[in-house]
Amino acid sequence: MAMAMELADKLLLVLRSYSLPVWATIISGLFVAVSLSLSIYLLLNHLSAYKNPEEQKFLVGVVLMVPIYAIESYISLVNPTIGVDIEILRDGYEAFAMYCFGRYLVACLGGEDRTIEFLKKEGSSGSDAPLLGNASEERHVNHPFPMNYMLNPWPVGEWFYLVVKFGLVQYMIIKTICALLAVILESFGVYCEGEFKWNCG
Repeated sequence: MAMAMELADKLLLVLRSYSLPVWATIISGLFVAVSLSLSIYLLLNHLSAYKNPEEQKFLVGVVLMVPIYAIESYISLVNPTIGVDIEILRDGYEAFAMYCFGRYLVACLGGEDRTIEFLKKEGSSGSDAPLLGNASEERHVNHPFPMNYMLNPWPVGEWFYLVVKFGLVQYMIIKTICALLAVILESFGVYCEGEFKWNCG
């Protein structure tokens, strides 16, 4: 047992002294440059043809996720010690991008009223084609296992839209709070990402 502990300590020492290979930094930097240039090109195209602001403003918010993720990943790769601090920015923007994507979908359907009207119409139609991937013939959304034993299927309509909208806002709030908690716990030295222990979060 003592030998295993000694071996584990030596392995940790080697891993701590490990520095990032130059080739990994160069290759990841090239990919970041490519993703940044393509994202900027796409953003400039959207902004130069800004003819439908109700849709495009949310689409720009989604497209900005690529450069933010690329820069955050590169910084975390080069300097892992500040990775958790940068994650809060990424997680906060991820929550905002989810909101933008949801709003973009609603804008593409013509706004909230038209989206609800569309869902009501589709929910009451007798069409055989499912509106959603796991929708039944009765135009209800069935829950996956094991939730299908606890919850009734959701009818497609206004209530379904409100539940999805509430879930999206709830995700944004919880994601932001969890990111803030991660930074606070990291500053006190009790943040253990991916570990389940009583003495760390």
